[in-house]
Amino acid sequence: MKIYIPSASRSKAENILNGPVADFSDTIRSRTVYVVPPDQLAAYHETLEQTGLIAEGVSVIPSPALGIAATRHWIGVYCVEGGETKFAMVDDDVRFVRRATEHATGLIKCVPSDVDDMWRYVEDQLEAYAHVGVSARQGNNNMGVGRWYDVLEENTRTLRVLCYRTKDFLKAQHGRVPVMEDFDVNLQLLRMGLPNVNLGWWSQDQKMTNAPGGCSTYRTHQLHEQAAHKLAELHDPYVKLRQKVNKTGGEFGTRTEVTIYWKKAFGRG
Repeated sequence: MKIYIPSASRSKAENILNGPVADFSDTIRSRTVYVVPPDQLAAYHETLEQTGLIAEGVSVIPSPALGIAATRHWIGVYCVEGGETKFAMVDDDVRFVRRATEHATGLIKCVPSDVDDMWRYVEDQLEAYAHVGVSARQGNNNMGVGRWYDVLEENTRTLRVLCYRTKDFLKAQHGRVPVMEDFDVNLQLLRMGLPNVNLGWWSQDQKMTNAPGGCSTYRTHQLHEQAAHKLAELHDPYVKLRQKVNKTGGEFGTRTEVTIYWKKAFGRG
């Protein structure tokens, strides 16, 4: 299974070397693909070459799609054309941690072999589930304790690390919202009766919301508000609007967010 990293305006070495590839082994790097705007392809290729990542098998391809929603859909179509039955998409600014012990919820930094185990388990779970996620660090402690195959939650939110069976991913309608489209796709699949599972032994995190580059180059308060309201309209009564305030995120520190009743939506097409 290939791992695609949609990225834009983050071609500097400091961005790439502090992103997910920092936690990947050579085996995983050899099937990692950056997906970038065509006019940034040369910059990304140069950085990947200078950092030695090209030599380790990391590749970069251009996508003509504009925005994260269209880019993710483009990746799904690209996978169909390449005969890939499963694929993963990872945000370009996440890092991975894992449970320190099966008896507690404390997290420690992943080493590459931990992430190898995670990707193997993701692929296994995609045999049973249409879509699989890796839990966010925030809230991971609410998933209980247990061994790596015990700490799971079905039919719930997935974000930043999105893994799909390709045909099921393309059953959803795409491009209905310009941001938070991962929530829209998740809800569509759940409402079709296609379950998901979120892995809790491993977890992913990002330093801040709306960091420079990526979606921040076009995401505005107005665009975010429109997407939130559209999501609530498309998935009423399973999506409700609320105001969120946090210490990071700059101008997005206060914003309209959505509360989603994932489990209630399952099977309610």
